[in-house]
Amino acid sequence: MPQFRPFKGIRPTEETVQDFVTKSIDRYSVEELQENIKTRNHSFLHVIEPTWDQSIEDISVRFSKVRNNLEDYIDQKVLVQDKSSFYIYQVVQPNGRKTKGLLGLVNINDYNANTIKKHEETIDRRVELFANYLKGAQFHAEPVLLTHKPAQRVDLLLEAEMKRKPTLTLVDTDNVEHSLWRIDNRLNLKQFKDSIEKLEEIYIADGHHRMESSSQYTAQAAADSGEKVYGDETFNYTLAMLVSHDELIINDYNRVVKDLNGLSKEDFIQKIEEYFEVIPKGNEQFLPTKKHHILMYIDNEFYSLYTKSLDNEVKGLKELDTYIFEQHLLKPILNIHDTRNDKRIGFVHGTKDLKGIETLKAKVDTGEYVAGFAFYPVSVADLQLISDLGLKMPPKSTYIEPKPLSGFAVFDLKD
Repeated sequence: MPQFRPFKGIRPTEETVQDFVTKSIDRYSVEELQENIKTRNHSFLHVIEPTWDQSIEDISVRFSKVRNNLEDYIDQKVLVQDKSSFYIYQVVQPNGRKTKGLLGLVNINDYNANTIKKHEETIDRRVELFANYLKGAQFHAEPVLLTHKPAQRVDLLLEAEMKRKPTLTLVDTDNVEHSLWRIDNRLNLKQFKDSIEKLEEIYIADGHHRMESSSQYTAQAAADSGEKVYGDETFNYTLAMLVSHDELIINDYNRVVKDLNGLSKEDFIQKIEEYFEVIPKGNEQFLPTKKHHILMYIDNEFYSLYTKSLDNEVKGLKELDTYIFEQHLLKPILNIHDTRNDKRIGFVHGTKDLKGIETLKAKVDTGEYVAGFAFYPVSVADLQLISDLGLKMPPKSTYIEPKPLSGFAVFDLKD
């Protein structure tokens, strides 16, 4: 059974929350980032601004400055620290769809022992960078998103707490409403802890890189401590948000490639036809309609690709179009064998509608990429199957929501 425990969250106040809390940094364009830095005097982006300050060559110094900025905001009362608490986090989309989850701490030992199951490969350079960030900054500002099978007891506890007024509420620039309820009653904390720790299986939905980075950080912190490690030290934990399977939103995660490995468009399509049925669609934008139906966009034209045979594929992995795409197009035709590190491939998250396809098309039309490929979203059942079989999806096979904001409830590794 996985461990789950409360923490002394560092968070903004009702007066500072709208200014402080931000989207994850990778969800801003350069222009949006600059505008937010200029117009929001006490945002979380100011805390982490040293991370991209190229005038500071030593990255350990950059990350230490991030830590100093956080402490300055605490001193200035922009942020406060709660007593030990769990937090309910609810996201309401503009279309009214709601997703709720429980914020708390999970133990890295459970991740290393595969009690918290993973399904996706990570990119080494990103893992190393964030592990170094944790070493210098010493806090988590975004939770790893974990998921579990529906649990009535957990749902009833959440619903009871959410009858109260939220501790914090804000509406972000995408018109998404984010609300936070703090739970600090000792009896309620115990009920939540016991209910979560009775769950048989927990899966990583989103945040494989943060979890793997946390594992590396924990190993290094344990080695540096010079003392016997018992497993309950603060550095053994990471911030997580637990969400039921039936509340997850799984979008497509698509690909763009920079070249055709020296092939002409005609030769490229001819090679694809060895494994896929290729149907020209002209300039008609569309969405993949089912599993094993892939969209291709190249030279101002769309194509439907349908997988011809799956008889000899690996159980579990054959359910994944990103895997089929790698095995029968990327590797043998384009000579791209390491999607975690190869600079010839890029990733574009989808939206389950034509807006995502338009974004993919635009990246090709600019000339930065020569072709784009879009996939039908992975199901929760397939995500669970891959995890249970101990297999790994190709990197960025899913784009999962909700996307928790940065700085809503910060876990201090120095606590």
